[in-house]
Amino acid sequence: MEVHHHPEVEKKGLKEYLLEGLMIFIAVMMGFFAESLREHLADREREKQYMHAMVADLQKDSVQIDKEIAYTKSDIVELDSLFRCLHSPKLTDSVQVKLYELNMKAGFLVGFEFSDAASVQLKNTGGLRLIQDQEVTDAITHYWATREDVKLDMNVFNQNVQNYWDDGLKIFDMNYTKDLAHPGDKGSKSAIEPGARLMTMDKMQLIEYANRVGSLELALKWHYRKSLLRQKDIETDLEHLIIKNYKF
Repeated sequence: MEVHHHPEVEKKGLKEYLLEGLMIFIAVMMGFFAESLREHLADREREKQYMHAMVADLQKDSVQIDKEIAYTKSDIVELDSLFRCLHSPKLTDSVQVKLYELNMKAGFLVGFEFSDAASVQLKNTGGLRLIQDQEVTDAITHYWATREDVKLDMNVFNQNVQNYWDDGLKIFDMNYTKDLAHPGDKGSKSAIEPGARLMTMDKMQLIEYANRVGSLELALKWHYRKSLLRQKDIETDLEHLIIKNYKF
């Protein structure tokens, strides 16, 4: 009877098994490190994109804030003139016309929209966690908080403006005013009829209105304008900080 011999199988030694295991482990770890590096590089790229967008928004805000500061400066002057004119000892015809002119120049609503495309992205996507520099993170969150302060002062002032106009309707007859225009509109101004006269000559009512004008001036000068000036400094510092850290 014919006997079949099975080929001998070479058995691996312990060292060979350990070497194969080590090679597999190294391959897995290299893949893990490669994936981690890829994610790290992608995060750093997103971080730079967010910061580029943030700087662009800050620069747009700077233009808007400068315009708003300039407007508040001129409006404070008009409100102060109106306040003093309301305390005139004699309400002559020329003084009454002057009151109409000043009333139409002062007390308009204030406000502007912050550029917040980058801020919305950072908040909605959790992008703030990508920022590695804690100083930049703190500066951005502080910037967000102070923006809310500006909006609050803006809303408080505008509410006072509404009260100002409500009181003024009891004193000024709008029929004497032609082409009512916002003082910020270039090349346009309100025209007052030369025969314009106040609806009331009651001294107490006029003084109460003057107090309303004075409080409006203070709200503009010591609250909203100060918030704008502070926000301007905060945004300028944040812009410089980002540019310095990201070498833009």
